[in-house]
Amino acid sequence: MKHLHMYLLLALILALPAGQVLAGEELPIALPKSEGSKRFDMEISVANEKGINLFKSGNFIGAQEFFSKAESLARQFRDPGLGVVSYNLGLTLHQLRLHEEAVEAFNTAKKYARGNRAILNSSLIRFHECGFNPSIPCEKQLPASMHIEGSN
Repeated sequence: MKHLHMYLLLALILALPAGQVLAGEELPIALPKSEGSKRFDMEISVANEKGINLFKSGNFIGAQEFFSKAESLARQFRDPGLGVVSYNLGLTLHQLRLHEEAVEAFNTAKKYARGNRAILNSSLIRFHECGFNPSIPCEKQLPASMHIEGSN
């Protein structure tokens, strides 16, 4: 019964027009504050925070710009926050219905999660994994809005 409830909620979220956010849906994650941060750490953190604020206000295009900047900097400087900012980018791409790109961001997020349970236990990441990889069985059919040619 618990799984049925989760799948119904996920189906409802995916059926919403882009730009609508439900309470209880997965939200972006703030980077942890660390002492003695380097200049690039601050740039990554500021870009991530701006992305979070834009995401929460429903400005997903603006959020995508800041999360992309944060991800690019995190990759460049091999920052430990790469998993978090990639997850945030994936959430934003999902909201924009750019699901193929969201899968890439979510894969990076999982690879660099560093034990972050919000990332590792994300039902949205699992849904994208099974929905776009024919070798991973889905318990629920992929909504038409998330269809990618050749994913079935």
